[in-house]
Amino acid sequence: MFLAITLLSRVALLGLIVFVVIQSYSARISLAKIFNTKKPYILGLIGGIFGVAGNFLGLPYKGAIINFRDMGIIVTALYGGFPAALIGSTIASIHRYLLGGPAAFACALGTIGAGLFSSVFRKRFFHSKNKILAGSVVAIFAELIHLSIAYFFIYPPELAADIVFNALIPMTVSNFLGVGLTLTLVKQSELYVKNFSSQIFSITLRVFESAVRLLENPNMENLNLFSKDLAKILNVDKLTIKLEDEFKPEKKGECRLFIPLISRGKIIGRIIVENRDGFDEDQIFMIKQISKFVEIVVIGATAVREAILAREAMMRDFMSKLGPHFIFNTLASIRYLTVNNANDAVKMIDNLSELLRYYFKNQKTFVSLNEEIKIIECYLSIMKARYGDILSYHINVTGDFRNHPVPPMILQPVIENAVEHGEKNGKIYVKIEAEKYGDCMILKVSDSGKGLSRGFKKGVGMKLLETRLENIYSKKASVKYVNDNGLTVLIKIPLECESVNMYDKSGYSGR
Repeated sequence: MFLAITLLSRVALLGLIVFVVIQSYSARISLAKIFNTKKPYILGLIGGIFGVAGNFLGLPYKGAIINFRDMGIIVTALYGGFPAALIGSTIASIHRYLLGGPAAFACALGTIGAGLFSSVFRKRFFHSKNKILAGSVVAIFAELIHLSIAYFFIYPPELAADIVFNALIPMTVSNFLGVGLTLTLVKQSELYVKNFSSQIFSITLRVFESAVRLLENPNMENLNLFSKDLAKILNVDKLTIKLEDEFKPEKKGECRLFIPLISRGKIIGRIIVENRDGFDEDQIFMIKQISKFVEIVVIGATAVREAILAREAMMRDFMSKLGPHFIFNTLASIRYLTVNNANDAVKMIDNLSELLRYYFKNQKTFVSLNEEIKIIECYLSIMKARYGDILSYHINVTGDFRNHPVPPMILQPVIENAVEHGEKNGKIYVKIEAEKYGDCMILKVSDSGKGLSRGFKKGVGMKLLETRLENIYSKKASVKYVNDNGLTVLIKIPLECESVNMYDKSGYSGR
């Protein structure tokens, strides 16, 4: 009885140590992965280590060791089958044999027998509704086989009977409870990991719902909203996503967590998480798992943004080729002026050069409104030379607006339409203004023509302009047409739109 109580207390101590060790998520997931691995040699190695520990924690008795060596062997045999049983029992048996004593060979052989016997029930164990009970029952019979082998191989028979009789209850009960305890810890770890994985999956779905807005419209405003949603989902005080390639050093602390976002081995950004109460291990693991999904979202948003920029460049290139007739007519006018007015011809050539340089060589995503106005002045100057007194124009854009960044060539198609369709009573008058409306700037292009008729169809240039504005500013920019003693085209552009910051402004020198 004393042997049984002492051995059980050591099993309980070992179980308590394992229980404490696997309280963290990383330890639990490691334990669950180990026992569900498809690599039996790993299970066999672990079973052998537990077997060796059972030898050391066993109780000596007349040259034998009353122990729970078979506990680890039986569990790993049930999970890993014959290979795991053979590897684990061989390791533990060799160690037991090296310890010596009259029962060394018999006990070593008994451990191998217990392991191989347990492996036979692997399939039934996995299909059983109660694995803990099934494994514990297998442990009882495996231990009886172990002791039976020991009885037949220990010499003399009187010693064999004495050892087996005194070891029967302690070893059977301790291995029965040890296997049950181990299977319980494994099951708890599996359930914990499963529930935690379900929680991560649920959170990932919520993150995906929030990410859709960013993927549809990849701008800084939606990126900030996505970050705020993540902070709520992860239950932290603040979460920031930075997309710079190079970062300024920031003060780290227990309440801040820095996670890099990596694509193709390159850091494309990082997540900064702040929490007043700090972070526990489970929370850190959760954030790191979600960060992998955030990497995908950021990569997707970057790809969408690059596609938008590529489309914008293609549209600008197409727009620059819309008016070859304008170039031909201008050249014809220059030819005429070279004969009649050389100075005006030189001025027209200069304006045309500036215009063509702006159209074909300007690769900036944004220019200052002042640059756009100067090009429009070049264009209107050329048209003025062609139309003479028929055309007059007025530009009223103050300095407050002239430094504001705008996409290049947004006024060109509007001005062309105003000149082409704005004639009334033999006169063409074009007026360009800028005014503030809430948090937006309104660019107004007015002409004195007949205005729009019912059922009018937009030209290619205006359709491209509207698409470009939508690509860059989403719903925050618009184009409206108003009949008011002619036609007024209103182009609304945000004054402070964070989406601008998502585009490359390296070529923008307007500020």
